[in-house]
Amino acid sequence: MILKTGGSESQNQEVTCTWDENSDCKNCSITGKLDCKWEKHLLLRFYKGAGPLMVFATIGFLIIGLYVSWIPAFIYVGFWIFFFGFFEIKVLCSHCPYYAEEGRVLHCLANHGTIKIWSYNPSPLNRFEKFGFLAGAVFFVFFPVLVEIYGLTKINQLSTRSDLLIYVLLGLILLGIIGGIFFFYVLQKNICPKCVNFSCPLNKVPKKIVNAYLELNPIMKKAWIDSGYQFD
Repeated sequence: MILKTGGSESQNQEVTCTWDENSDCKNCSITGKLDCKWEKHLLLRFYKGAGPLMVFATIGFLIIGLYVSWIPAFIYVGFWIFFFGFFEIKVLCSHCPYYAEEGRVLHCLANHGTIKIWSYNPSPLNRFEKFGFLAGAVFFVFFPVLVEIYGLTKINQLSTRSDLLIYVLLGLILLGIIGGIFFFYVLQKNICPKCVNFSCPLNKVPKKIVNAYLELNPIMKKAWIDSGYQFD
């Protein structure tokens, strides 16, 4: 079976077993050890992990916008469009077996629904891509908290400041930090240990499982070996 991947149709790849309808998953040695098939409840698990963080961030941006400035909110929206729509999908998602599905829309367990503007790349992430992803992830988590701290100092200087508003912002800062920790916990506990994007810097899949998956996907295996990967 030949797959037309998410970039130029001239750069076709053999389908990965993640999207191969004829894969014998019942008799696979790593069945249950990887989240290698799309399932709705696995996507919802990711949303539940990220949800509290985003709710607290949204409330914070609204308060800062109303009382201080809307510029931080515009910056964050711009970051979302650039990072999740263009940059992350290049440096991280395009290396993932889920990206190898035919069609222009990504169906995966995290960035579901993103338009695939880049070609599928079966090789592992390089150092720049890992750094770029981590830098963006740090900004994604901590920028709202920093904005709330900045807004707190500005609102505290107002002659008409409200003590209730101060307490709300203090609560949002604390909840934002807790939300970030919770999201990281969900990733490292429930998602990263079974994620098929093996070269992601947060991935925790044991090497023997990685090796077993690569053996089932020759093109991905060759790309990894060509990049220096060794089957120890």
